[in-house]
Amino acid sequence: MPKQVMVKEIRNRQKPPGTSQWLTRDGGWPRFPRMYSFSRRIIVASLGILLVGTALPASAAKVEGLYRAEVGKDDLALLGIGGGQPPSSFRSTKARKKALMRAAMAEVLIRLSGTSQVVADPLVRYELLRPVERFVSRYQYLGNGSSDSRIRVQFNGRAVRELLWQTGWPVWGHYRPGVVVWVARRSGGGMDLAFPDMAPDLYDRLRATAKRYAVPLLVPLMDAKDRSHISGRDLLFEDWGRIRAASERYDPDAILLLRIDTEDGTTQAHWVLRGSDGVHSFSSSGTSLKAAFQSGMVRVMADMACHYAVYPGQSVTMQAAVSGVANLQDYARVEHGLDRLAAIESVTPMRVEGTQAQFRFAFQGPPERAAHILSLLDLLEPKGQPAAQEGDGKALLHFAYRP
Repeated sequence: MPKQVMVKEIRNRQKPPGTSQWLTRDGGWPRFPRMYSFSRRIIVASLGILLVGTALPASAAKVEGLYRAEVGKDDLALLGIGGGQPPSSFRSTKARKKALMRAAMAEVLIRLSGTSQVVADPLVRYELLRPVERFVSRYQYLGNGSSDSRIRVQFNGRAVRELLWQTGWPVWGHYRPGVVVWVARRSGGGMDLAFPDMAPDLYDRLRATAKRYAVPLLVPLMDAKDRSHISGRDLLFEDWGRIRAASERYDPDAILLLRIDTEDGTTQAHWVLRGSDGVHSFSSSGTSLKAAFQSGMVRVMADMACHYAVYPGQSVTMQAAVSGVANLQDYARVEHGLDRLAAIESVTPMRVEGTQAQFRFAFQGPPERAAHILSLLDLLEPKGQPAAQEGDGKALLHFAYRP
């Protein structure tokens, strides 16, 4: 029987007047007007024409669908409700829809904050128990609307971000670091590389967890080239020279090592995450691979979110100078890329001198993290240390443009 899809769109808020003249971001109502002089309007119009045929900047990875989730009755466990048959109070279509929408929003909150602890926060749970429709842009049933049907929900991005910030949680935006993962298992007295085709369950769990948290996971091919550059011994002794050399072909932003040892019915997993902020290592254990693996991956995702997510706070005005901007297309890509970062509230073009373009932006978060967050865009390579701009004292970051 063909799958039936029912789609409904929710319009539960009024847009501000003059919306057509405002610039917006994905998933939210317009946030702020931009005013330009006549000459700047001409420049922006030209940039707009160029953007039609310009791809978004290739970032660490631009993750789509952050504010969309598809859930079924088994996902009600996110609300503290057991999977399987829903309780009698959810047998009505309306009550079941509300419960599934709450589960979908829980998925989105976990994805944005980088931790499942967010749904245990009393303030967040209070918001989930209120009418969740105020966060919903549209939804659709996948099936015939019966108790076994799944539902796909698209949430309003700005409203969800504001909920997290108002309750003290960070928001991890669209641009996320690509992570290459190397896995080894204890074999006799040493460590052997675990190949995806020989340990499918292990890699399936890795991929599923990374998907839930929207982290771009790079699984090595483990072909002859990989095997000639890296071994289980390298992972055991953390030979970073060889590990980095083997990882170069995947161009990762972070490297994750996982060493697994099973003895006397207990599985021990040792995790090492190496990123731009240094090396983090920890262990997890359990009576099964699933148990040891789950707690470890949750810790990995939380560590990454802590480093890349944007915490609530007052925005600060900063400036960025980008060298190597050769034409209007390069200029457009830089401005558009900056405007897509969750940590940046607004971007204002300032001046172009030769091949250097300068922008002013409002950064949400500690200023010392700005250079790191902006470098998530692959088209920006940090240069030197931030400096105070003469005249206004605003921090000036220097980058080189990478086409």
